[in-house]
Amino acid sequence: VCLLLELAKSAALKAGEIIRSYNSVGRTNNSAVVSVKSGVDLVTEADTRVEKVVTEMIKNAFPDDMIVGEEDYASCPSGAQGEHFPKGSIWCVDPIDGTTNFVHNYPFVAVSIGFIHDSIPRVGVVYNPFTDSLYEAAEGSGVGTLLNGNPVRVDSEASSVQDCLLVNNIGHYRADEFVDESTDRVKKWLRAGLRGYRASGSAAQNMAHVASGQVSCYYEHGYGGPWDVCAGIVLVREAGGVVWDARDNGKDLEMRFGKGSVCAGGKKVVEDVLKVAGKPAFKFD
Repeated sequence: VCLLLELAKSAALKAGEIIRSYNSVGRTNNSAVVSVKSGVDLVTEADTRVEKVVTEMIKNAFPDDMIVGEEDYASCPSGAQGEHFPKGSIWCVDPIDGTTNFVHNYPFVAVSIGFIHDSIPRVGVVYNPFTDSLYEAAEGSGVGTLLNGNPVRVDSEASSVQDCLLVNNIGHYRADEFVDESTDRVKKWLRAGLRGYRASGSAAQNMAHVASGQVSCYYEHGYGGPWDVCAGIVLVREAGGVVWDARDNGKDLEMRFGKGSVCAGGKKVVEDVLKVAGKPAFKFD
């Protein structure tokens, strides 16, 4: 596990160097070439460059492991929506989680590298190159989750929406039913007395912030794919929190292909956030 974690950290830091090389201040100064994947979902040359470097580092160290990446360099074919991950050793890589933020030079951008064995995330590293924040955790390490080498824990004081700082991404879907359901959910939380609402645009950063207690809870119905949450699952669990499927209050989030639903934080606050939100109805293709 130590070797896996060290590799993930080295790869994340190298990725961060590449990401920083594109950026200055203000949207017009970002030198990365931008393409549209679909709708308002963006990808840049930096995404594919970073993913290539990270996957090469993993392949050199563990040539028999599979890799699932968001962009072009995955060695494991993506499964159908909702399909379980295969058994074995799999790396899950999001080279730039928060690409739209990156394009706009908004600093909630993260490299996310997770390692899965037998369908369970075991090692997670999330690195924000702009805040120079390195979050790391390994299942059963005995040291929990670390932020730049210091132990961190989930917010232990939040127990309901009334004392919760909630971060909630709405994602790239713009279908009327999805937009209506998403905004109605926010209204439910606010009417229940939610302390604070945030939307960062990066699932990996959200989960890292939950693990470090900087936000109380993260909810998203429709995160982009397993690469968004794989590393964060380890961070949150090792920091004393739970990561549940937002469609099933009390059920651990499982690694599946396609879009998914997540609620992460301390157990009590997650229970209440899900109770107030109700079960999401919108289904992804």
